[in-house]
Amino acid sequence: MNTAEQTLVSYLAGIKPRKIGFVEFGTDTEGCCCDIVLDARYNLFTSECIFDDCSDSQAKLLLDAFLANGLSVGWAVSEQLSKLLSKRGRLVSQTMDQLLESTDWSCCYAEQLLLSYLAVRDDGATCATRLLDIVREDFRDGLFLACFRLKSEHLDRKLMEKFTEWGAADWCPTATGELYALEQFIAKWLRLYPYADLQGVIRLYFEHRAE
Repeated sequence: MNTAEQTLVSYLAGIKPRKIGFVEFGTDTEGCCCDIVLDARYNLFTSECIFDDCSDSQAKLLLDAFLANGLSVGWAVSEQLSKLLSKRGRLVSQTMDQLLESTDWSCCYAEQLLLSYLAVRDDGATCATRLLDIVREDFRDGLFLACFRLKSEHLDRKLMEKFTEWGAADWCPTATGELYALEQFIAKWLRLYPYADLQGVIRLYFEHRAE
């Protein structure tokens, strides 16, 4: 294992006994240095992140490695690192700002998840609005997380339009997990906007939930 992977394994092993909802932790599993099983309190759109307790120096080391393909980890760890990026992404802002100068993120295996950084970028809502037209299905997890954390009515309404547009096309939200994202956005929007504005996306959700 490289230094970042050793730091990751040490951190996770240290917090496992004292983190409620940290169900399982394994090392050297299926080619990964580690993988974890967490309960629903750590789902993508919740506030809790398994890395909330790490220091800034640990967070920067892990995020730098995450963005440079330096961590061989399972999906659950990657998802939590994306949540960390959405909270403390300014620690790696120079790297992320360079990555965002183009839309070719093939250099980063975490391309599905790196866009959560937009949650802490000053022009994050503007960037997210633009990228909703570009990022393809099943690669929007990080972008959705940023959209969820950002407070922008313009972005929210753009996302409502995009869900409607995707729903009218060949969209497979159950297979990709995007139906769960839509569910979380609806729950958020019901607290912010008139029900009449949400009828279309609510109907779309139940149509696909019944599939």
